[in-house]
Amino acid sequence: MMTEAAPPRMDLRLAALLIGVILSTVDSSALNLALPTLAAHFGTDASAVQGAISLYLVGSALAFLPLSSIAGRIGTVRVYRISLATFALISQFLAFSPNLQTLLVLRFLQGIAGAGIVGLVPGMTAATFREHRGWALGMVSGSVAAGTLIGPPLGGFLVEWLGWRSIFYINLPFGLLALLLSSRLTELMGVGLVEGLRRIVRAPRFILALASTVCFFIHSFGTNLIWPFYLEAGGMSPAKVGLFMLVPPVMLMVAGPSCGKMSDSRGYDRVSWLGSAVLMAASLGQGLSGSVIIGLMGIGIGRALFQAANNAAVLSQAPEGTNTVASGLLSIARVSGQALGSVLAGILWGKLEHGGTSRAFLVVNLVMAAVAALAGCLIIGRSRIKS
Repeated sequence: MMTEAAPPRMDLRLAALLIGVILSTVDSSALNLALPTLAAHFGTDASAVQGAISLYLVGSALAFLPLSSIAGRIGTVRVYRISLATFALISQFLAFSPNLQTLLVLRFLQGIAGAGIVGLVPGMTAATFREHRGWALGMVSGSVAAGTLIGPPLGGFLVEWLGWRSIFYINLPFGLLALLLSSRLTELMGVGLVEGLRRIVRAPRFILALASTVCFFIHSFGTNLIWPFYLEAGGMSPAKVGLFMLVPPVMLMVAGPSCGKMSDSRGYDRVSWLGSAVLMAASLGQGLSGSVIIGLMGIGIGRALFQAANNAAVLSQAPEGTNTVASGLLSIARVSGQALGSVLAGILWGKLEHGGTSRAFLVVNLVMAAVAALAGCLIIGRSRIKS
């Protein structure tokens, strides 16, 4: 259990990290609103322009570990700053894309640059704010939620009033601001990718913490997927569904830093386990009762309790010299969990909805509750292993 030498406080170093995170999340969530306009502009359909989202994610997923390895050799701050500058520069090229093919290639390259931002932020945050690691990572989680919330309305406004190209223009000033503030971040020098992976596979506490991250994002994206299907099947309008689904990210944005601060004093394992228990109870509650309000509130609280504390646990259990690789693996665990959660919930809902949406909602929630319970078991398991 850790104690605080002094109260945590916001400073320019943390601002540099948070702006980078918000930059990448706002960009992705805002672009969703521009896809219909892009399809009309380039004379194509939704499946073609969807590549602007998916190719970005593919580029990021492929680049997390290689960039983490490079950062371990030449310096994390250098890679982070190069990634910020590259991300902002590519955004300007995207705004002048002459055709859809050029835009898709640039989005793939921007995904690689984005990996150098979001893939390194957790590790640099934990290293820069060692005494307040949970609180700082809670600020990062809150910033991700804020970017997700800001993106859609901002994207809609920009597309309607200034055109789709304006979505990419806004990345330049924020990218430059983060670049100017980032020179005093803490470096993470590592041992290289191969040696880092060799050490990590011999660290069971780290592996279990990483596995619980995968479970968390399976649960998060699984529940996010079934809410619209269930609510719209009950007659709720898409606009109202969107408002309902703002509840969990707002709760994460507001409570994330406080929950992370609590984990600094109470222990990362204890608080993340509590989060997994709340997530399990919320899924069971909404599945058995059919009341989405129970799920929205409970899952919002559970995510705030779990995410920062578990991220801090992952990074604190990384073997010596593997911080850059560990940060990259944390991002891979997040993306893997998001993909698995969407696929699992989507398949289950597709097979069960014809037998009744209430039954489908119950079964998917039972599965999601089991995933949250598995995360809790992994946390108990890692806490019992001697470090």
